[in-house]
Amino acid sequence: MGLKIDELKEKNIDLSKPVVLYEEENHTVAWVGSSEESIFRCNAYLISAGDKNVLVDPGGIQHFEQVRKRVRELLGSESRITHIISHHQDPDVAGSIPNWLKVNPEIEIITTPRTKVLLPYYGFDGNSVKWLEVSSLDDTLLELEDSSVLVFLSSPFLHFPDAFVTYDSRAKLLFSGDIFAAIQKKWELVVRDFEKHKLEMMYFHVYYMASNKALKYFVDKVKPFEIDAIIPQHGSIIPKEFVKEAFSFLENLKCGIDLLYEESPVKDIINDLF
Repeated sequence: MGLKIDELKEKNIDLSKPVVLYEEENHTVAWVGSSEESIFRCNAYLISAGDKNVLVDPGGIQHFEQVRKRVRELLGSESRITHIISHHQDPDVAGSIPNWLKVNPEIEIITTPRTKVLLPYYGFDGNSVKWLEVSSLDDTLLELEDSSVLVFLSSPFLHFPDAFVTYDSRAKLLFSGDIFAAIQKKWELVVRDFEKHKLEMMYFHVYYMASNKALKYFVDKVKPFEIDAIIPQHGSIIPKEFVKEAFSFLENLKCGIDLLYEESPVKDIINDLF
């Protein structure tokens, strides 16, 4: 019972099925992402607590059938999804949302106002959808039946101006969207070698994240939370033993506009990745 991520580092995992990351009475978190041979691998997650089943960053259209199969295996029916969190609007994160609304038109979409404006362009009527708008004041919560909450925290310009992340107060997991994402030649569900993983994160962050100032602002905000693992939308899960080092990595990384007039550190690692 409880957090299972450390155990998963030592196992050969069947990724054709959902993978439970955390399990306590009335509260489960599982990976329900896609199995694909890609350096840009996409993850989706399911948080289940009582009558709420929250799908986190459900993925692109091409991922829908895989994610739906994993959700059905956990819940018995994909129609039991009650909420979708979309940390930003990119197609790899949110392209399948119209498919999920066909499965259950009563799903409530949790996202920020600027993302809310863009999501209907995937082909659904935004006026007929339930929305929970995430405030930039960091005071938006989703209360779960087990007396825990999902806390939604803004992460401006990482990489979208109105992006945000989600903290599960019961499981102590930070669902970080594209922050802490990695481009990996050989993907694994949980990080084992963090020195290698820092290079894989660097390649993603220097191109997608706005600036070191934005990264530091984010780290200062989330550091006070007790975090047992970082759960990104791309790349591998970062277990508790590497969380502190992961924050330090972001605090010291130049990226985005910082590199407009400087030599990019990425050139040193491209050959290793490809």
